[in-house]
Amino acid sequence: MDIAPVYELKARLRAAAIAGTNLLSEDFRLKKAAESFAPMAAASPVFAKINEMTTKLLNDGSPENLLDTITLVDAVITTLGAVDVQGELEDIPVSESGMVIVNAPYSQLSAILGALTESGGGQYNTFIEMKENYPELLNDYRVKPAMVKGLGAPYSELADEVAATIGEMGAEMLPLLKNGFDPKGKKEMLRRLSVIERIAGAQENDFYLEQLENAEKDIRKRLIYALRHDEKNIDKLFELVKTEKGNSKTAAISALASFDNEKAGACVEEYAKKKPAEVLKLMDRVSSEWSSEFTARLIERVLTDKDGNKVTLTQAADIDNIRLKDSLSFWDITGALTGKFGESIERIYRDFDNKNQSKFTDTSKFMDNALGDSIIKTGNDGLKKLAVELNNRPETKGQYVYAEAVTRLLGEEDCSKWFEKQVGAIYDKKLINSQSLISKQIIKAIWHITYENGVYSVVTKCYDSILDMYLPETSAPINQSMIEALTDIFIKYPSIQFDSMIANWADPNDRKYCEKLANAFVDHAVDKELGFIMSLSHLRKLGVGNIKGIALKYLKNHPDTDKWSIRRIFTELNGDRDYWRAEVNEVIGLLREGKLKTAMSKDQIEDFAVWAESQPNYYRDTV
Repeated sequence: MDIAPVYELKARLRAAAIAGTNLLSEDFRLKKAAESFAPMAAASPVFAKINEMTTKLLNDGSPENLLDTITLVDAVITTLGAVDVQGELEDIPVSESGMVIVNAPYSQLSAILGALTESGGGQYNTFIEMKENYPELLNDYRVKPAMVKGLGAPYSELADEVAATIGEMGAEMLPLLKNGFDPKGKKEMLRRLSVIERIAGAQENDFYLEQLENAEKDIRKRLIYALRHDEKNIDKLFELVKTEKGNSKTAAISALASFDNEKAGACVEEYAKKKPAEVLKLMDRVSSEWSSEFTARLIERVLTDKDGNKVTLTQAADIDNIRLKDSLSFWDITGALTGKFGESIERIYRDFDNKNQSKFTDTSKFMDNALGDSIIKTGNDGLKKLAVELNNRPETKGQYVYAEAVTRLLGEEDCSKWFEKQVGAIYDKKLINSQSLISKQIIKAIWHITYENGVYSVVTKCYDSILDMYLPETSAPINQSMIEALTDIFIKYPSIQFDSMIANWADPNDRKYCEKLANAFVDHAVDKELGFIMSLSHLRKLGVGNIKGIALKYLKNHPDTDKWSIRRIFTELNGDRDYWRAEVNEVIGLLREGKLKTAMSKDQIEDFAVWAESQPNYYRDTV
């Protein structure tokens, strides 16, 4: 029996728990997973019960029903047995195409190959689990070409994850990516090209030019845009501007705008005389001295309403009443500002007044975002001074919090008191489980902090209109002492979202820092308002387990815990076998004696004891 639908249903239920039950009616992936699982209802009574509970959940969207369904599905998966494959292990022959795994278990290899080459539910989860648990299999000579094939997976999340994985593997994958490349192809070839660009950039310029000769439609547009990696292509791009049409011509103009080159700039400026609005929309990812000056002039030129009257950027922000000419929007202009610097750009920010804010959109946030993202992208000192100035002058006070926060994060001074004041001002104990806390501009800056390879930095994403995707922009490193100060602030002002944020900052080699986080997460796990399961996940990430009494403390604080919830608690508990058994036995003993109050009846307590006894080998090891 194919049990993939069980795992797919589990994944979609967990995603629904994160997104919130108010979005269940719109979750088409959960509905699809439920439909795939439905035929299994006839296989056993427990599958029939899962099917019944899932159907009820989709109808009423009850948080209680969601938790009950997740718990039952998890319990069933825990009891599913492994499948043995008959036969003897054989050595895998060495191939010239790459590294090889000797005596790789066939069950492992077949799982990842199936996820990459076959259709059906659960393939994404299978690939993720294999990648996390058996990363060495990615180097197998049979898996590498299957990964390239996986770029064409109909499930876009799987294809995107495979693309990211191949990109991390580097130049060794280039021959496979180029082999059989079809310049007239569709999504798979577009993903291949994106990965080639990510890995090689200008080094594969000859490949781009060669494929361009026969390329069509989207592939042609993307190959033209790939020529931006090498200034040797400027003359070729001049030709393409004259000969290409539509999206391909737009790609050629955008590629030329990428060069901080007088000759290329002159061509772009000439084209902008005829189509200023079109060119402005292409300036969203460009950052140079030339493009900054040019963008400032271009913004002045396009600020005309649909009737031909000149307007200011302040007036254009009144999107309820002002419509710009040539289908331009206020967002196009703030997008073009991103990455730009210099006196002309600074003047645009200073002249902007948000008095005409839309009734539906806080337009000041878009100016704040453009300035903050530009500081991350360029590190420009003039923009940093501007951010502090604008956020503190009377006319615009508090409207550039994100930009000032980014500036302070990237500075050398201790600004922890400033951050604590800002966070304290927005903190509301009633909102500790609400997205409204992290929607604030001050949190946006801190949320972008990323730890990777021993370095803390701020990472934002800027939109590329030709690639139709957001690309990461990374700041200069952040001082380690600033991270520790911010951690103290968010321990003082706890929320589920803040815990997730600081958990991602953990350097596994910094045991003192990890211990600080662990102590906080233990306290948060037993708090009435904070998430027990989420806190356990953070502790597991830190390698912390065997925490005596943590489940008991939680249950004492939550006397309304039902039978399914208590099972889930012990399903997620971190620790070894002896610890798990001791913890569950203590709770069962107190429940039987009536010394621990829950929402379970006496019969349900005994059912829980039977369940616990049937799990002699169950425990969740820490990592």
